[in-house]
Amino acid sequence: MNSHIKEKKYSIATIIIALVFWFFDTSIHYFVYGEPHLEIIPKDFNELWMRSVIVFLIIFLGIYADLSAKKLLEKERELEATRIYNSMIFANHHILNNLLNKMQLFKMEALRSDDFDQEIIELYDRVIEEASSLIKQLSMIKNISDENILASIAPKSVEDTIYTPGSTDTRKYVDDE
Repeated sequence: MNSHIKEKKYSIATIIIALVFWFFDTSIHYFVYGEPHLEIIPKDFNELWMRSVIVFLIIFLGIYADLSAKKLLEKERELEATRIYNSMIFANHHILNNLLNKMQLFKMEALRSDDFDQEIIELYDRVIEEASSLIKQLSMIKNISDENILASIAPKSVEDTIYTPGSTDTRKYVDDE
């Protein structure tokens, strides 16, 4: 309930201002202009029309201010979410690039060994390349949303080698549709 009032604070304030204006204008007509009766609702159509238009404009400005403030807050939240996302991407880049660079030590050691299977090294290179590609795709997202993030790393049609010792079986993986 309290947050609902905060969302409508300008509208509520302008309604109060409009009512104060209405009664203030009524008081001026009675005390300053010397009208015989204190008329809350004036009988003169021209006076009623002018007050109504002014009250409507005051209230309209309050509603407009509430809507503008709400849009501004939403944009600020989106901007903050974007900043957090970009910080997370930077941190992930740092961690994963360090991991990928350290994994090169394993590859170098495997290349030194004569009895290490070369197919595993090729598979290793493809896995590292795929991870690097996914990191790059993830960092290139412009419109940040769950759908766009998941779509950037969703498996496409990927041709990969399944290694079983002594076999050169190649199968095509296709994302279920």
